[in-house]
Amino acid sequence: MVFFLMLFVKKQNFRCFNVTVSSIARKHSAVCNYAGSNIETLKELYGFTKEEIFRLMENPAIWRKKETEDLIDSYHLYKRLGFTNSDFLAYPSLLISHPVAKFNHYNSLLDTGCSPIDARLLCRASYYFRNKIATLKQDGYLEPDVNVADRLLELLQPPSSRSSIPLEQSLKEIDEMKWTALHRTILTAWLQVRLKTSEDEIINLLRVHKMIANKSFRIINENITLAESIGISNRKILRSGYLLNTYPEYPKTMLRDHPILAGVNIAAYYRTNPKLMMINPRKILEIFKLLKEYNISDEAIQTRPSVFTMSPFTLKQRLDHIKQTPELRVNFNDYRMLNMVIHHKTMSSRLGFLKKLKLRCASLNHIAKPDDSKFEDYIQEGRDMNRISDVMDYFSALLKKPKEEVRARLRKHPFYYYVPFVDIQANYEYLIQMGYTNENIARSLLVLLYPGYKIKKTLGKLRREATLRFTDLQQSKQLNLVLYYIEKEFHFTGNGIWRTDLLDSPAEEKTLE
Repeated sequence: MVFFLMLFVKKQNFRCFNVTVSSIARKHSAVCNYAGSNIETLKELYGFTKEEIFRLMENPAIWRKKETEDLIDSYHLYKRLGFTNSDFLAYPSLLISHPVAKFNHYNSLLDTGCSPIDARLLCRASYYFRNKIATLKQDGYLEPDVNVADRLLELLQPPSSRSSIPLEQSLKEIDEMKWTALHRTILTAWLQVRLKTSEDEIINLLRVHKMIANKSFRIINENITLAESIGISNRKILRSGYLLNTYPEYPKTMLRDHPILAGVNIAAYYRTNPKLMMINPRKILEIFKLLKEYNISDEAIQTRPSVFTMSPFTLKQRLDHIKQTPELRVNFNDYRMLNMVIHHKTMSSRLGFLKKLKLRCASLNHIAKPDDSKFEDYIQEGRDMNRISDVMDYFSALLKKPKEEVRARLRKHPFYYYVPFVDIQANYEYLIQMGYTNENIARSLLVLLYPGYKIKKTLGKLRREATLRFTDLQQSKQLNLVLYYIEKEFHFTGNGIWRTDLLDSPAEEKTLE
C-alpha cells in the first residue's frame, strides 16, 4: 500500500502531495514496526527532503524491518567516513545494510590498502572480495605496486613470516588471486598459531562461521585478545567461533560502562555465555529494563542470561502471553520463570497437549525444559499430581517464605500435591482481594488447597453468622475456621480438597519425590 502511494506521488510530481512527513510516519507506525520512525530519522537527522525520502524508500518492506537505532548508528558511521546524502541517494543499500557489517567491510578494505574508500567501493565491498585483487587495481582503488599479501601479513599479531604461509611469491601471482582466497590462506595459517590448534580445526571453524572469511585481521585479533582478557580459553574460542566476528566495541562498552548486570559481573556472563559479547549494549540495557518492568528478579536473570540474546519485541510478547495465561502466570515469581520465555514455543505446545489430556498439575520441570524426558515420563505415568519439590518451590515463591517453613505446614495435609497451581493461585488472589494479608494467608496456607467455591461459600456463611462475630477474629483464625468447617463434613480426613464433580480420589497413589 505504501509502495503504491509512493508511485502515485511520483507520477503526480507531488502536485497533490499535501501531507506532512510526520503524518505519513504515524500511518506507517500503525501498520509496521519501524517505517514511521525511519521516515522521521531520515528527515530530522539526515536532512533528506520528502522527495528524497520517497526515492530511498522504493522498497518499503525492507524499511519496515530496518531498526531505527541502526539507521542512527549508520548516520554516525558514515559521517565519520565523510559520506554525504548524495552518496546515500546514489547507493541506498548503505543505509539498509547493518552498520556493523559496513564497519567490518570498511576495515577489511583498509587492511587491503584501498584508497579512497568511497561510497561506491563500500557498497560493493562483497563484490570486490569475491573477485581478483587485480580488479581493485583496475578500478583505481589500489595502487599498482601494492602487495596485498605483505600488507595483510604486517597486521598479524603475533607476526607470521611469508615463508610459513603457502603463498605465491610474485606480485603478479598475488594480484591474480581472489581477495577471499588470499585472506583465507593467511587467516588459516595465522589462527593455527594464534589459537594453538591444528589446520583441520581452523578449516572447520571457517566452514561453520563463514563471516570470519571477510573480517579484518586487526578486528579478529582484538576479539581474541578481549576474550582472553576475561578468561575465555582458546578451546572455548574455537567452540564459540562467532566470537571472532564480534564487533569489539560492544563488549568493551559493557565492561567499561556497565560492569555489573543483575548483580553479576558482566565478564562472568561473557565467560559462561560468549554469545552475549555479540549483543549491542543498547539492546542488553533495553532488555534489562523490560525485565525489571515485569518485576523479574536478578536471581531469575542470573539463571538465564541467554535472555539477552532475544529481541526486545519478542521478549515483551512472550512475557505478556505468560501474564495472560493463568496456567503460566502461576510460575511468574519462580526463579526459573525465564525458562518459559526462552522455551516458549515448546512450552505452549506441551501445555496445549496437557489440556487435551485434562492433566492440570504441570510444573516448570514438565513444560519449560528443552529436554523431553521429564515431560514424556509425566505423560506416561498419567497421574495428575505435582512433584513435592515443585510444590515447595511454588509455595515458597508465592508466599515469600522459606521452604522449610512451607514444608512443615504442607505436610500436615495428606493430599497437598494433588492441587493444580492455577487453583492455588486463584485462591490466593481471591483472599488478597478480600483483604487478607500475605502473612496471615501463610500462617493458614492449607486453606489454599481447597476448591475456590468451597472457600467462598464457607467464608460467606461464617460472615453472616451473627453470633459468631467472625469479623472480629484475627485473619489467621478466620482462615483456620474456614478450613475447619470445610473439613468437618469430611471428618477431617483431608478429602475436602476434592471437587464434588470428581468421583474418585487418587488418595491411594504414591507420592512423587
